[in-house]
Amino acid sequence: MALCLEINVSSQGENIEEARKMLQDACAEYISFMKDEGLEDEMKPISLDILREFLMEDVDCVRPSSSWAYSESITFEVSASV
Repeated sequence: MALCLEINVSSQGENIEEARKMLQDACAEYISFMKDEGLEDEMKPISLDILREFLMEDVDCVRPSSSWAYSESITFEVSASV
């Protein structure tokens, strides 16, 4: 799963590279649409509440079984462009 914090767009892929590529495509499409519609001012970064929900509260939806334990570490990759 990949998330662009700056414009609140997410995507997913089979691996990190695919998720990143899918996110880049989704962001480009979203930005293009918002510009075409004159809605650039509506593009907002993700709120902390939504980010917290995205990262923590929906874990039960992807839990493989009720006996599954959180034994693996979660890896976050953060990149920023200036």
